[in-house]
Formats: sequence, structure tokens, C-alpha cells
Amino acid sequence: MIFGLDHKMHDYAANRSKNLDLVVARPHDAGWTSKRRPRRFSELPDLQDMELTPAQRSALVSLPDPIEGAVGAVHLALEAKACMTAFSKSYPRLYDELNSSHAVIHGASNRALAVGLAIINVAPEFVSPVGKRNRHSQPRDALGAIAKVEQLPRRSGDEGVGYDGLGIVLVELANDGSAVTLADMPVVPVNYEYERMIVRLANEYDVRFRNA
Repeated sequence: MIFGLDHKMHDYAANRSKNLDLVVARPHDAGWTSKRRPRRFSELPDLQDMELTPAQRSALVSLPDPIEGAVGAVHLALEAKACMTAFSKSYPRLYDELNSSHAVIHGASNRALAVGLAIINVAPEFVSPVGKRNRHSQPRDALGAIAKVEQLPRRSGDEGVGYDGLGIVLVELANDGSAVTLADMPVVPVNYEYERMIVRLANEYDVRFRNA
């Protein structure tokens, strides 16, 4: 198996395309054609300037280390979207972008696992790129974003419409140079907990692609 980043998938039924953040797939017979060398999954944190704790690096090393490659048949595709500030304006965008992603994934391959991840800010303030300090009404704003994600369709098999796995991660991000931390309040609904999503996807992947 290989992975691909920002991979374009084409919805055969609706004749539209969308780039997905991460895909896990069988390699394409044509092989790697890019002039740059393919990357290992374990290299991505350093290449993308991600700060990992020693425990996180240890966990990463313990995982399988697939190589980037030319994407063939997609087994799993993930779309991640963030809701950081201007919440009332962000809710429709968050929903629309996530809702269109599972449609494209299953329009390309109904068997592929469609995964959505919403990253929601619970900080009381957020400094915009132009220096404007936006004040939030927490936890109301974060709860509104969670409720919007809950409206997205999910499915429990390889038929129907919706995500095969859908998770929510809460962060406290002021964007003022202070540390970014994971948050545990407000409470994420059980079906959307990140750990539960991972376990579900692992089980679904084992069943759906056990003979692949």
C-alpha cells in the first residue's frame, strides 16, 4: 500500500473532482513519475514543520511506514477541515466542504472508506492573519460547530450516502504565538470521538479489504 497527499479524486456519477488531503491506496501500475523522490510517512512531521512530543515520535516509529506513490485504487480517503474563528460564517462552509468530500470519494469508488475530520477551536479569542483579535462566545461557538458536523450523513456499510468515519478534534488556538493544545471541553459526542473513529475505521478496513 502507498499513500498520497492532496490527491484529486473524480466523482464519476456527478462528473466533478476534488483534492483529498490524504489517501491510502494500491500503487498505480504507471509508478512514480514526479521528479522529486517519494516521501516516507514518518518523514512528514519534519517536512511539514510539525512539533511532536517524544511520546508522539515514539508512537509514530511504532507504526507501519508506507511510502508516497502513484495512486491506483483508493482504499481510504480523508478530508480534514478546520473551524477556527468567525463561527457563524464558518458553519455553512464547514458543512458544505465536508459534505461534498464524501460524495466525491464514493462517486469515485463506493467501496473506498470516506473519512472526515473536523478540527474546532475552543479558544476564547483568535488573532486573524491581519492582526484582528476576534472574540468568541465559548462554549456556544464550539458547540454550534459540533452540531453542524453532527448533521453530516454517515453510513454503516459499503452502500448508501455518507461518511464511513467522522471525527471531531478540539483545540485551543489563539494564534497569538502561544502554545496550541488539545482540549476536552465541551464534550465531543461519543460517536465522533477521535479514538472511536480510528477503531471503527481499522475494523471496517480489515473487513472491506481483507482479500485485497
